[in-house]
Amino acid sequence: GGEADVEVFLEVAAEKTPQFLAVQRYLAGSDYLYTTNPKAEAQRLKSKGYQYLGIAFQLFAPGTPGTTEFYRWFNPTIGDLYYSFEPKGDKPLPGYLYEGPIGNIATSRLSGTRELYRWFNPTKGTHFYTTNQTGEGIAKKGYRFDGIAGFVH
Repeated sequence: GGEADVEVFLEVAAEKTPQFLAVQRYLAGSDYLYTTNPKAEAQRLKSKGYQYLGIAFQLFAPGTPGTTEFYRWFNPTIGDLYYSFEPKGDKPLPGYLYEGPIGNIATSRLSGTRELYRWFNPTKGTHFYTTNQTGEGIAKKGYRFDGIAGFVH
């Protein structure tokens, strides 16, 4: 019961800066492969004749708040890779084999992110991913817009 002066110390931790993973794009025939770890995929890239096309976008490092894993599936019959943040894919994937996550993606817009657009070629059954809203001219190759796969850096 009374008054007293109390000295209080407060340490404010800086918000952790998100870490990004460069997603590199490769092409073999009409199959686009996206990876954050080309060294781990060197055998596949060489044996299937993938050509390096450059960095397509950046995913978030695992554990980044506001993000979830971005999974990859492969269909060996048609030679297509499919990517989604849904653990079982966001559409039926008959013939596709689960390959695991390649990084993390935001499922809603975060500061500094942009849309990752998914394109689909119904004739070949293949997918293409880009941050370019017009699809980098992929529509000329028979691809149609197939939705937003998530948000990337």
